[in-house]
Amino acid sequence: MAVITLEGAVRRLDGAFVYLEPEEVAARKLSEGKGVELWYFDPATGRIARGDGKFFDIRMVDRGGWGQIVLYEEPNVPQSADPTMPRIVGHVVIETTRRYGALLVRVHKATGLNGGILELKPSSISKGELAERGLEPVGYFEASPQRIMGMIAVYLMETDFPEEEGRTVLQFFKHSTDGRSLAALAKAGL
Repeated sequence: MAVITLEGAVRRLDGAFVYLEPEEVAARKLSEGKGVELWYFDPATGRIARGDGKFFDIRMVDRGGWGQIVLYEEPNVPQSADPTMPRIVGHVVIETTRRYGALLVRVHKATGLNGGILELKPSSISKGELAERGLEPVGYFEASPQRIMGMIAVYLMETDFPEEEGRTVLQFFKHSTDGRSLAALAKAGL
């Protein structure tokens, strides 16, 4: 196996990026004028990112003498000018209602990297399914503070939804493996 340094890759590739998606996907997106949506490796920075800066990029950071790969969520989101405010990269909205004297949370079924998951209403800034304007966060948390840069805001909202979309908090805790949703419930004191 041949190995080169990052500096060697920069010299050999002479400023070129390496698209990481299959050739047919890259060709189609480029022909549609959507090249900024492609994931690429930039040898000059050592990052894996999208041209439009959406979702996240992957960076190598110095952790005090040793390197580590870090997911930098939402590269287009600047750090707040207020140093007491975290850089918010996503939201989890906890939708609640009361039925038969019990507090229910609205749940969604989704597919994660390890299979099916039960989640609340998480969203990244890029995805855009965010809390309603004017709703104040009840708290913030980090998804994985050693590996992912960016904070997630938690919102609590009372609303009405079909009974089949609801679970008690205890049922949700028993059946969900989604760390974002579980952390959001804990942060909201539920």
